[in-house]
Amino acid sequence: MRSESMRSHERISLYVATAIAAVLAFWGGWTRRWMSDDGLIVLRTVRNLLAGNGPVFNIGERVEANTSTLWQYLITAFAWVTGGRLEDVATSLALTLTILAAGIATYASGRLWQRSALHPLPVVPFGIVIYVALPPARDFATSGLEWGLSLFWLAVWFALLVDWATPARRAKPEAGYLLAFWAGLSWLVRPELALYGGLTGIVLLAFSPRKAPGILAAALPIPAAYQIFRMGYYGLLTPHTAVAKSASDSQWAEGWGYVRDFVDPYVLWLPLLVALITAVSLVAARGVARGRKLAITLLIVGCAFVHVLYVIRVGGDFMHGRMLLLPLFALLLPLMTVPYSRKVAVGATIVAVWATVIVFRGHEADLETFNRPNAELGIVDERSFWTAALGREQGNAPMYAEDFLTSPLMVSYEPVLRQAVKDDAAQIALVRTSQDPLTYEWYPRERVHLDTDLQNLGTTVYWINLGMTSMNASLDARILDTVGLATPLAARMPRDPDGRVGHDKQLSAEWQVADTAVDLHQLPEWIDEEKARQARAALRTPEIAELLASSREPMSRERFLANIRYSLGPGRSLMLDDDPTHYLDPTTLGQLRRGADMGLKTNGNQIAW
Repeated sequence: MRSESMRSHERISLYVATAIAAVLAFWGGWTRRWMSDDGLIVLRTVRNLLAGNGPVFNIGERVEANTSTLWQYLITAFAWVTGGRLEDVATSLALTLTILAAGIATYASGRLWQRSALHPLPVVPFGIVIYVALPPARDFATSGLEWGLSLFWLAVWFALLVDWATPARRAKPEAGYLLAFWAGLSWLVRPELALYGGLTGIVLLAFSPRKAPGILAAALPIPAAYQIFRMGYYGLLTPHTAVAKSASDSQWAEGWGYVRDFVDPYVLWLPLLVALITAVSLVAARGVARGRKLAITLLIVGCAFVHVLYVIRVGGDFMHGRMLLLPLFALLLPLMTVPYSRKVAVGATIVAVWATVIVFRGHEADLETFNRPNAELGIVDERSFWTAALGREQGNAPMYAEDFLTSPLMVSYEPVLRQAVKDDAAQIALVRTSQDPLTYEWYPRERVHLDTDLQNLGTTVYWINLGMTSMNASLDARILDTVGLATPLAARMPRDPDGRVGHDKQLSAEWQVADTAVDLHQLPEWIDEEKARQARAALRTPEIAELLASSREPMSRERFLANIRYSLGPGRSLMLDDDPTHYLDPTTLGQLRRGADMGLKTNGNQIAW
């Protein structure tokens, strides 16, 4: 029997380890707090939600431009309650969730080891030190993206697994149902977390088949209800970002390069090797886990391993380290804190020295490349990139939307767009105005009368950096990107095999102007007028018209049901051809060539002249 004083020492060591983890997470995130361009993308949808326009990126076009469903609604709720500025709400909420994730994961890890021990067992922080030491882990503790929420989901998932794995005589009867409910939310935090949630459900059903009705009733209603809403409202099975990034494709070589880009700069294999040796020695010293404890150990390690394989298969990401942070955090969950022993002390010392070196050395970024005109960007340290690109000193990263206006690309953006919206211009476009490759100006393009639904589209902006353009614009402006995050046409374009991962689609200028009310006879010389007219005609052909109707046709019962059918049919796999002649018959092409001055009208999905 353990004495009360021994148990007290165990609890104190666990509380201290938890507090250290929370302090490290707070320090790491606070000292590197910032707002990313991608984080600003989320806030555009939040603005529309708060304004009563629904979960859309642009008024009148139903596009789910954010990967995390819960993140955008969580920011909306806190912004509505507090009335705070959206950038502050997003970064503060992300940091708070990161701190909670670090504390909960560390505490749950300690409980797992202490409940497995036969004797009093003090614990020390271990895995959390490895995670927080990494610069991208500290960068994405804020950034406006959903990484804090995702870490929080993983930490609570792990804590609930530990509760569920408690021997039956001490287990709470509701533990399995709580775990099932939390597993069901995984898909709404990030789609790839469905791997963790789905396998958790299988484990629960395998161990408690008689409780299957209750487990399913706890896990399925919320994600199933939202999935039906997504299919009917957006016409898609997945967030629109998954379509834009072609998440079903394979790019193994690029993915392995992404792993090397994350591991090599920090010699990350060293602490991971120490962690593996530590785990093996602890299991050998304390026996092999059985039953539910073995099941959750295999579940955690298996999910993390498959998650890494998925990241490699899709080619990784263009942001340094970002997509590998979640599986790394998951892999370290059982070792966030470990039982103290002399052998463990050696490993913990090695990890502490490594972490100190990494924190003080940081991550070396090629800042000259960031400022070089037309530089080919691959995988970049996103925080360093934006700090340099905006002309700010390193360490003084952007925090608000207006901070991005110092970009050479944005100098005249805000006043030109404001006036263009006031004048009801069709579009504003970015033009280089001198031989200096960093001198740009935004110019309006006038609206002309078209007897089509294009006449109803607001003043349109196309640019790849969707966050800084959308959050420095009014909601009545139509802000789109060229790679497809918020643009259905761009999302369905073919991938460029040599393009940057995540940005390897491109909507040509001809398609851009075609899908606005711009006068195609007044185009600059670098835009092919004939191709633009062909593209505008192609918009009215059944295949493309159906795609556009899924997001633009006013919502009704009939449209909702049609969208569900579309999501299960063409919406799953439709890819477009960049050549608009692919959609036009010879007669229509001939009419276009002969009737350049004739106005395009539509009757349903048919072209009339």
